[in-house]
Formats: sequence, structure tokens, C-alpha cells
Amino acid sequence: MKYKDNVRRIVIPTINLAKFYRVCAYQKITPSSIGLTEKSFKRYINLKDYLFGKLVKAESFNIFIEVLRNSILSKIISKSELLQLANRPLNPSTIKRYFENKGNNISNSSTKALLSLMLKIHLIDQLVIIKSIRTEEGAEHDKELIRYYILRRRSFISVKELKNKFSDFPRKHKINDYLLELWVDQFLDIGGLDVPRLLCNNYNFKNLDPEQMKEYKSIEKIRVRETGELKVRVVIEDSYKLYPLDKRDEKSSDITIL
Repeated sequence: MKYKDNVRRIVIPTINLAKFYRVCAYQKITPSSIGLTEKSFKRYINLKDYLFGKLVKAESFNIFIEVLRNSILSKIISKSELLQLANRPLNPSTIKRYFENKGNNISNSSTKALLSLMLKIHLIDQLVIIKSIRTEEGAEHDKELIRYYILRRRSFISVKELKNKFSDFPRKHKINDYLLELWVDQFLDIGGLDVPRLLCNNYNFKNLDPEQMKEYKSIEKIRVRETGELKVRVVIEDSYKLYPLDKRDEKSSDITIL
């Protein structure tokens, strides 16, 4: 964080948590070793220096996340400040306005990155977020919320239950698509779905070859109006179960941890 004329400037980059963990907790890290550009790597280092000041002693990813939560509460926004936001629409505009009213300077991009980070580390109760988040974050943010809501549960939830949780979403009609994309990316399993992931590579679950799909039940046949061609799409029933998969990057064996 930077100060100018006694005004705190809050700078939060958009980060990959697994890569940020390595930057904060591992020795001899280089941008190329974790797939970052020099510019992005410098931003990660600046955030690490502000939050921790030194390498973090965290023997596991879970320990690091807990340390990160505590540091954010100490350095950026306290528990009492979060409580003050609890009854407001929790979106980037609200957070930006809150910091500015306290005499801080934070950009739109940093505000969005901070909200995303707090979601990823479950610093804010997910149910509050789901009820109050607004549409400006777009479809990718919707999908991210669904992913982290499912991941946080650590147990299955039915598709119907999930849809009830997200019933006020403007794009609720796309929930099935989001779930299939998360399934293709191996962030969750869908109990009841009998179509192999490999057949849906590149999110192709609406334009499948009927000949390839004869033996599967989780499908629907559709006729293309313009051409009369028969196609198959994957369908998700409300009774299907969603099981979280905790997908994290593998730790590199050639890196020394403190």
C-alpha cells in the first residue's frame, strides 16, 4: 500500500492463489517457475511485502490461506469493517465507496480483485454474498461464486438446492451451463450424469453427434431449425447431485519451503 498526502492507496492485483502461495512461502521463486510475467510477478511481490513483509512459514496451502485471512483482516479490512458492510449490496461499487469514505484511494480493478480474493479464501460468508452480489461482474463471476459455494460445502448438494440458492441471479437460466463447464474443468462431479467428460471437451455439450451419444441417458435430442440436422445436448436434471472436487496445482518438487 502507498501513501500520498496522508491518503492510503490500496493496490490489490488479481491473483492466482496457488501461485501467490508459492511467492509467499517458497524460496528461489522466479516468474518463469510459476508461469507469471515479470510485471505480474512484481505485483505479487508487492502484495506479499505489504501483507507479510517476509516469507510465510506455511507448510500447507490450507495453513497459508488461514494466515492470509488474518493478514487481510489486520492490514486491509478488519472484522468490524466487514460487519459494517453486511447489510449493504456487496459489490465492487459498495466496497470502493466504503474505502473512499474512510479517506482511502482504491481503483476499480483493485476493488474487484479484493472482492474476488475475499470470496476465494471464504473471508465473507458465502450466503451473504449470494444474496447481495450484483450483475456487473458478469457471467464469469457468477460461475466463480457457484464454484466456491460448492467447494466450501465439502459435501454434495442437489442441482435443485443450488438453483434455489441462486434463484435471484439475473443469469439463473445459465446455471446448468456453468455447472457443465465446472464439470468439464474437473472442479466438480455430477452424480447421475452418465456422459463422459472427454466427449464434452472445449465446453461442447450442446452440439454433439447423435451416433456417439446413443448409449447415454443424460441427453436431449434437438433438431436444428435452419438445417433440419439432428443434434444432441447434455442435460442436467434437478435431482442430480453435485460433489466438490478440491482442484489445486501440484506442488513442485524442486522448490524449497521454509
